[in-house]
Amino acid sequence: MKEQWIMTLKSVQYEVGEIFESVLDTEVDYSIDRNGDRIIEYTESEATGMEGSEMQLRISPDDMVSIVRSGAFNTHLVIEQGRKHFCHYDTPFGEFAVGVAAKWIRNHLTDEGGSLKLRYTVDADSTLLTDNEIEIAVRKMSM
Repeated sequence: MKEQWIMTLKSVQYEVGEIFESVLDTEVDYSIDRNGDRIIEYTESEATGMEGSEMQLRISPDDMVSIVRSGAFNTHLVIEQGRKHFCHYDTPFGEFAVGVAAKWIRNHLTDEGGSLKLRYTVDADSTLLTDNEIEIAVRKMSM
């Protein structure tokens, strides 16, 4: 029997003197693969503006985070401490190649859920676009 999980995702974007913050609570599938990667999967709702898109977060034991969105706009970001990754980001305004670099990653996910916090920057042609902070909490849903 598959367990039901709830994720609370708090996202903060810092852009040129402005701060944009959002909080999302949603049902997710939470699992651990044979390599020890924690996998969080969910379908986006109209609250995110990407209704129907499928999201997958894959958090490796060495704290590399992969965020994949598939649907109308496909995106694949890789966030890893100490490395800058060049990633694909698709928006309603077009496709971009962006640089993604982690400032820090704090992974406290276990078999029982837990939390993941990360801060990373996104740039285009070495020009800072956003400074982002994400805090995710995953817990079993109470029945």
